[in-house]
Amino acid sequence: MSAVSISPHSRRVLITGGSRGIGLEVARDLAHSGHQLWLAATTEKVREIATQLGPAHRASRVDIADSNSVASLFAEIRREWQGLDAVVHSAAELGQAGNFWHLDPDKFVHTLRVNSGGPFFIAKAFVQLWLDTAPKSSSNRGKIVLFAGGGAGYGYPQFLPYGTSKAAAVRMCETMSMELDAAKIPIDVNIIAPGANETSMLAAVRAAGGGSTVRRSLSHGHTPLVRRRWVGSWNSPWTAA
Repeated sequence: MSAVSISPHSRRVLITGGSRGIGLEVARDLAHSGHQLWLAATTEKVREIATQLGPAHRASRVDIADSNSVASLFAEIRREWQGLDAVVHSAAELGQAGNFWHLDPDKFVHTLRVNSGGPFFIAKAFVQLWLDTAPKSSSNRGKIVLFAGGGAGYGYPQFLPYGTSKAAAVRMCETMSMELDAAKIPIDVNIIAPGANETSMLAAVRAAGGGSTVRRSLSHGHTPLVRRRWVGSWNSPWTAA
């Protein structure tokens, strides 16, 4: 991908899970629109992706299930950029598949920590950074974008850890939004149900025998892996189109 110049209206955006799947597609779209990106993921591939997107972008490895790793990421961002305007949190794991009475308890808890604890660690760190660094006179609003998934709004047989963790993320987002509003903090937090996208995670669902689960998800609205446009200004809530 050829480098795109940074727009004078660009924003500094952290994208977790930015090395593949939905996170990568969002990164490509926002980079093409001239925004300055910091990609974060568990593997070194994320640095390659940032280099491909252009010299203005940065990357770090992070374990979102580890609050200390997230804190280190945000400390690095603070040193380099002195702040952030938005975070798109797409990092997640599918977790173990199977009937719940066969699941490993430690693996179950780990999936909850990744998919429910991760967004909490990221959102908390972003709000703290925003409060410390955002200009008080600015009309811009901070943005936190999270992702729901299968099981967030309906039962998800054979994938209890994933469905449970995503249902928790939805309620967490609702509560965060209410608390930010009550505290009059100008940060919008939204959670998106992206539908079934052709990603490595969807392939893993099929490989684990989740054909009927995939068909149910498709019936709720299949979305090919395409670049999504973020609708709305930096002074109003974002939605995805």
